[in-house]
Amino acid sequence: SIVATSTVAASLGFVPLSLVVGYGVSRAAASGMQELRNAVFAHVAQDAIRRVGRQVFNHVHSLDMSFHLNRNTGTLSRVLDRGNRSISFVLNAMV
Repeated sequence: SIVATSTVAASLGFVPLSLVVGYGVSRAAASGMQELRNAVFAHVAQDAIRRVGRQVFNHVHSLDMSFHLNRNTGTLSRVLDRGNRSISFVLNAMV
């Protein structure tokens, strides 16, 4: 009777402890998966931004000289920067 009572008491203490440990493990796993997703996505996003930036750079350099003489370079630079930031924002919103 005493052995059965101590076994029941031990099993009653085990259930809450296992629930708390299970919760902690699941939270740690969720956090780890989120970090893994961010690491993979950062590579994809940077690659996309780099590719678009390179295409725009090549296009701007292929334009004739009159375009460059009639434009303000600061404005063009700001537009290109905004484009890169908007691509990054859209890609982050998709994830």
